[in-house]
Amino acid sequence: MQFSVFMKSCFIGYFIFCCVGTGNATNDNISSLVVETKQGKVRGGMDKNICVWRGIKYAEAERFGAPRSLQHWDGIKDVVEFGAIAPQAKSSITPDGKQAEDCLFLNVWSPAADGKKRPVMFWIHGGGFVIGAGSAPLYYGENLAKNGDVVVATINYRLGPLGFLYFKESIHGKDTVENNLGIRDQIAALQWVKENIAAFGGDPDNVTIFGESAGGTSVETLLSINSAKGLFHRAIAESGPPAIIWTPEIAEGITKKFCSILGISADSIHLLKTISLDTLNAAEQTLLEYMVRKTNQKVFSPTIDGKVLTSDIFKCMKPDMANKVDLMIGTNRNEATMFASRKLKMVPRTSQELSKYFNEVTTPQSKEQVIAAYQNYPHKSGVLDILTDAVFRIPAIRLAECRSTYSSVYMYRFEWSSFLLNISGMKSFHGLEIPFVFGNSEGRQGRLLHVIATKKLIARLTGQMQQAWLNFARYGNPNGNGTEAWKKYTADDRSTMIFSKHSKLLQDPDAKQRLAWEGVSYY
Repeated sequence: MQFSVFMKSCFIGYFIFCCVGTGNATNDNISSLVVETKQGKVRGGMDKNICVWRGIKYAEAERFGAPRSLQHWDGIKDVVEFGAIAPQAKSSITPDGKQAEDCLFLNVWSPAADGKKRPVMFWIHGGGFVIGAGSAPLYYGENLAKNGDVVVATINYRLGPLGFLYFKESIHGKDTVENNLGIRDQIAALQWVKENIAAFGGDPDNVTIFGESAGGTSVETLLSINSAKGLFHRAIAESGPPAIIWTPEIAEGITKKFCSILGISADSIHLLKTISLDTLNAAEQTLLEYMVRKTNQKVFSPTIDGKVLTSDIFKCMKPDMANKVDLMIGTNRNEATMFASRKLKMVPRTSQELSKYFNEVTTPQSKEQVIAAYQNYPHKSGVLDILTDAVFRIPAIRLAECRSTYSSVYMYRFEWSSFLLNISGMKSFHGLEIPFVFGNSEGRQGRLLHVIATKKLIARLTGQMQQAWLNFARYGNPNGNGTEAWKKYTADDRSTMIFSKHSKLLQDPDAKQRLAWEGVSYY
């Protein structure tokens, strides 16, 4: 199966909302706006009455090297077009435009570069750590910036082998090789925000990181990294599986497989620095197809390298690491439907396939304990419900339980679906909440969204979700300043906000299924 087909299948749900291109980055009506950063002056413009700076370079790096701060430049750099994105296969969430290894760019939307200290919302895109970009139309920040009087930043970071291969030793015993480069890029972008966002009308002491899927996992990872401490103050993790972090053994096996595809032996691994990008991309496609067919690692992931990330995310959830950062975390009701394509075969679709998976990762007793709690099992819908809980909901609950002993945690679940989504089998799929959070319902996105939802529903659900995200960024409380309709999540009070046609707060939704997973180890 070609990688392009693989990723198209993997992220089929996103196709409903993503535009074909990145949109016109320049406009005859855009007014120039110059801001001075610590690295030099940049000139952006106005779009829809919001200031926007596209394609600001926040760091530079050599292949397999750590990101470095930029040298100061003279004059003014125009930043009205999005920068190059990380090399990747074309997919429904890959924006048009240049792809290059030199891809460490970010984008900023702000009501005004006026010295006002606005909350900053720092978005980390998803895509399995192999595709995606901060310049995708789904993530344009003008509506959040306008509706919430906040500053929005979106970033690119290195993906796939260039961002997440794992090396135990230096290449050929000479050159330094760094691990978790994609995560280190995110930290470098946060450092840039710390240094510069005040010039764009943002408050460097009130930064909220938020992301979905791999971006959600990135948020959870950053909470666990000491070098990221103090660079952000609140965190929102949307459908980010916290248990997919690689151990060194898994990561080393993936890296060795990648090298074997390239025909590189252990004593010539230094050639990775000189092989052409086209060759690396072709090898990545072969590697990902192998991972989907032969392993439980379907996408790339950060690695517990002992330096950047010292242990798994759950063990790192301590106040000395996470610095008592407030957390909002949640999942979608039907996460697994996206990954159940017949061509993709990324997740088990039948009870027989699921049973085989359980036999590999847990005990027979645990397997029986879990499946007995799902009334629609062994039907396909029951299989996918179990997988949604196994990969997304239960790990999120366990993380929330741990975090709630140190800081405020708010739990949500996105359950809205529509007639068309239901009959297609997608239901409330992975990533469906994003256009409601960003409020991006114009252009092609809007036309497609209006096919599956009424204008009234879109406006109401967007208003509810966007306001909750904005309130949390401003106050650390999705209710707003001082209100308590949405209660904090703890092991004793499992209050969960359900976002749907009629949103409501529930106490421990699907408790029977949650209880069935207690004591079950399956990672």
